[in-house]
Amino acid sequence: MKKILLILLLGVIVAIGLLFNGNDNSSQGDFNNFAIKDTSIITKIFFADKFDNTVILTKKNNKWLVDGKYPVRKDALRYLMNTISDIRVKHPVSNSLHDKIVKNLATSAVKVEFYTNDTLQVYKSYYVGGESKDLIGSYMLMENSNRSYVVYIPGFNGFLAPRYNIDGFLISQDLWRDRRLFNYDISSMKSVEVINHDDSLKSFTIFRQKDTYSISRNNTVKPISLENGNIYFNLFKQVNCEGFMNDFSKKDSIINSKPYYTITVTDTANSKKTITTFHKAPERIEYLDNNGEKLKYDVDRMYAQLNEDFLLIQFFVFDKILLRSPQFNVEK
Repeated sequence: MKKILLILLLGVIVAIGLLFNGNDNSSQGDFNNFAIKDTSIITKIFFADKFDNTVILTKKNNKWLVDGKYPVRKDALRYLMNTISDIRVKHPVSNSLHDKIVKNLATSAVKVEFYTNDTLQVYKSYYVGGESKDLIGSYMLMENSNRSYVVYIPGFNGFLAPRYNIDGFLISQDLWRDRRLFNYDISSMKSVEVINHDDSLKSFTIFRQKDTYSISRNNTVKPISLENGNIYFNLFKQVNCEGFMNDFSKKDSIINSKPYYTITVTDTANSKKTITTFHKAPERIEYLDNNGEKLKYDVDRMYAQLNEDFLLIQFFVFDKILLRSPQFNVEK
């Protein structure tokens, strides 16, 4: 009798195993182990969507780069590492939905490959798809597997694609790039020139020479206190954009339009960095100003160009730099 019970128990275990593993036919096995607990071993991450877009994050000398060129956003990288460490399988996709989900993954999922020190050998590879029916988790499929799963993070009520910096079904270099535009120490700065192309009377240049500051405006030069000069130049220690918009369809026409502001920082080696800003249409045409008139331009954001990059920036960040803020005036 005990032998019969033991045989039945083994049969149940085998049946459960078949249910959870479906038709997996790869020798790699373990097709429901998506997590990488020790993320410190990862040195390269490759993303590819179904629209021929690719992004590669690489770690070199403890620094991460996007496509070998741009620094990676630290918050986005930290978010991703936490995600791939914490994800768990919630359950296999039901048999009734499985074929449909696999087809959807084949046409829209983003492939993610992880590498360790052996950058030629994939350590783990899987596909990240859309959200599950209950919106708590995402459909995912391990490379070389035929069984898809709903994968989630315990305690997190949401789907996972945004945590991989996937925008819908698309990936982009711009989403991973560090958004810092200026990161100067005061001691390395020589001058800041701000040109207002709408009102030249509001243009100015602030100069620094050792521990003295002055402002030139309307052909008049005035001294600035050391305290206010330091406060103003310290604004350039960390200036971020809201995001990159290099794929924006109207980018070229905006760049060829009349600028709004031009900001040029010159360092002590006489090297210059220039940002040119442009007006932006309001988010909604029905927005009104304080007089009840329709807004001509967005009052929260501007477009900007820095070298080859097209950007979205906020007045909240730039108002003090442009001396538009009533709470901040270096001439006081």
